Amino acid sequence: MKLVTKITLWMLTASAMSFLACKHDPQAEVKPVLNNQNGNNNIVNDSVSFQTEILPLLTGNCAMDGCHNAASAAEGVVLDNYNNVISTAKVIAFNPAKSELYEVLVETDQKKIMPRPPSPPLTQAQIELVAKWINQGARNTNIIKCDTNTFNFVTVQKIITNACIGCHNNNNAQGGVKLTDYNNIRQHTETGKLLSSISHLPGSSPMPKGGNKLEACKITIIKKWAAAGYLNN
Repeated sequence: MKLVTKITLWMLTASAMSFLACKHDPQAEVKPVLNNQNGNNNIVNDSVSFQTEILPLLTGNCAMDGCHNAASAAEGVVLDNYNNVISTAKVIAFNPAKSELYEVLVETDQKKIMPRPPSPPLTQAQIELVAKWINQGARNTNIIKCDTNTFNFVTVQKIITNACIGCHNNNNAQGGVKLTDYNNIRQHTETGKLLSSISHLPGSSPMPKGGNKLEACKITIIKKWAAAGYLNN
């Protein structure tokens, strides 16, 4: 074989090997999976969504007047968007134990735990969700996971608890509105006050205050629950 031919074959082989070595591993990236509004698609991964799960949880329980919204910025911590959460709450990707955001949620000292009493602490499931998000790399993911075909009260209460309970609990009922149980939630849904607020309708007080509007599918779930007769199921 001529020398030129050998060199050409060697260069082609080396180029191919280099391409394979540099090829991006598809497993290394989490691709958001969008559920459609009718709930016909399934979530095919277990990724936590920052925009639709973590941020509403933080804005509804922590980013309020006097605490961690942009105006108050208690202790320099602002929890109203992804960049602020990562930088001011000192989130360390893949390491909840070293992330201040997680540490204050599991703190045993009542003077350090967040949310600060008398606001209710996050539930164990909510705390585990934050830890899971950090363990997955604390990414700015935006995944719609709600199914509008499931509109029972359990689902409605979960939406309200995650997004609203920090400002509307038994110890801190802003605007005189409590959303702690079935009767409270039904009352404010029947009057139209809840739906107008979370839908950001003109003349209403947009909720969550200082946070993003709930995604359309969650509002649809509450509307369907109301239309079906406010079943306590």
